[in-house]
Amino acid sequence: MPGRITPLRLPALFAALLATLLAARDAQAHRLDAQIFVLLSRKVQVEGWFSGGDAAKGAKVQVFGAQEQLLTEGQLNEQGVFVFSYGEVAPHAVVISAGAGHRRKLSIAESALERGRAETTMDSQGAVKEVSPAPVPLAQRDSEGPVKDVLVGVGFLLALAAFVLSIRNAQKLRALGRPSEKAR
Repeated sequence: MPGRITPLRLPALFAALLATLLAARDAQAHRLDAQIFVLLSRKVQVEGWFSGGDAAKGAKVQVFGAQEQLLTEGQLNEQGVFVFSYGEVAPHAVVISAGAGHRRKLSIAESALERGRAETTMDSQGAVKEVSPAPVPLAQRDSEGPVKDVLVGVGFLLALAAFVLSIRNAQKLRALGRPSEKAR
């Protein structure tokens, strides 16, 4: 019958598909991750990195206010960091665009910005001084990718094997259901 997969062609098809998968190189696409830290003195630190752990240096950052107006914009530096100051304590949206469809949108709640007001202290002469914010460590950029990628790959291969076996079983069932030539 034309168009039907015969038992001889099925192993060859499976072998070709398996060879293609084994010969494939690492995919270049990766996820854009980001994190926001609200600092003292009304500043916000935005960090962006790819799933492999590399900084998303040069990615465009836009900060929008409560009425979706653009408040400020810039780019992530070599370490994948962008710091901006805010005036109004209201919800903000931060959009990071790293090209090639890599985009991440984060929200900053009003309550988080309220906590970011500058702390003050008094010096020995009684003058009020603003405490400089402590440096914020870079976000944890370790990737869970390799383990996750291996599990996804194994799952794909198991699904493919199940598909091939189901085709094979369907062929055997069809063969069992046909009356034999001798019985006619």
